[in-house]
Amino acid sequence: MEIITRIVFALLLTILLQDGGDFSPASERAELSESHHQRHPRELALIESNTDEKVLNVDQKASDQNTNLEWVTSEGVPKDAVLFSEEGKKYYIAKYVSKCELCFYDSKSESCFKILSNRKWESVKISTLKDLMFLVNRDNFELLEWKKYSNKKFPPMSLVVCGKCIAKSADMKTQTDGEVLAINTDIKVQHLNVVEYQISSAVTTENLEVLKHFKASNRNCKSSKHTVKLDQNIDKTYSYQIGKVRTFGINTEVSVSGEIPSIAKILGKLGFKYERSRSRVNTTSVLEKNLHSVSTDVEIPPNHSCTVDITSNILKTEVPFTGEITRVYNNNQMKKTLVNGTYIHQEVDEIETLVNPCQPLSGGTKCN
Repeated sequence: MEIITRIVFALLLTILLQDGGDFSPASERAELSESHHQRHPRELALIESNTDEKVLNVDQKASDQNTNLEWVTSEGVPKDAVLFSEEGKKYYIAKYVSKCELCFYDSKSESCFKILSNRKWESVKISTLKDLMFLVNRDNFELLEWKKYSNKKFPPMSLVVCGKCIAKSADMKTQTDGEVLAINTDIKVQHLNVVEYQISSAVTTENLEVLKHFKASNRNCKSSKHTVKLDQNIDKTYSYQIGKVRTFGINTEVSVSGEIPSIAKILGKLGFKYERSRSRVNTTSVLEKNLHSVSTDVEIPPNHSCTVDITSNILKTEVPFTGEITRVYNNNQMKKTLVNGTYIHQEVDEIETLVNPCQPLSGGTKCN
């Protein structure tokens, strides 16, 4: 009887092995399944963005958005790449070079995880990182954080990649409430310290502009004298145009310090004094009003009309510079980054009065 039992058991075992049966304990099977599930970032989701919201579309070039966020291709994971940490794993925000499709790259498994339309994950083995572009926060200058959203109404400056917001959803089924990745815009102050000017790369242009046009007619039989006079305040500006110093959509004052280049050094004929400037736009500038007074006497012959133009020669000089921006948030966090920009000096070089040839009047007065 015992021999028969052993034979029957052996036959059953052979049949089960041929059919691909799994003899691992139930607890081991569950552990393997759970381990496979943990390979992708379980808390993350992608949500279609509303174009009406004031979001930050990082598909565009960083220079267009005026932030330190940019897409970088590299043979390895680039410095300052934006990442998430979840259960000891690091996932980098990436997208494919060949198509605008976001994925989360795991450097240990050399795989990129993307979310399918049915909220399931797909793991794609990456043979070369040249197929991917990584989202980089240069110098970690932008303060990225999770901000709450509700009913798919996203907070300002939410990051949008390929038309979707990156979310940590509290309700993974409805995805109506949770948190999305956004830029902190609660900035207290920003300061630019100019380090160096590239004087040899300065560019100067001149532009002739008509400030005033006068016309006078004399229908009498005797010459007449007219005085042409101009008293006018003319602008003189000093500007700092700086790329990537002000987060897109934020009005934050930028103070400036550092040595100011002498225009006399650049051109040999102008000089000015400048200490500090403030502005609420990307161009940090200061405006001065200079009073210019011009007076000219014009003699108009009988039955003639004369025109007088007062012109100004506007001199504009642009000097490239390098500097450092320091940003302080209201939570007292401090960030620094190097910047390149252009210092612009514009003012009136000279004012000229031009008396044009007088012209005879048609149907003028007959004189003896």
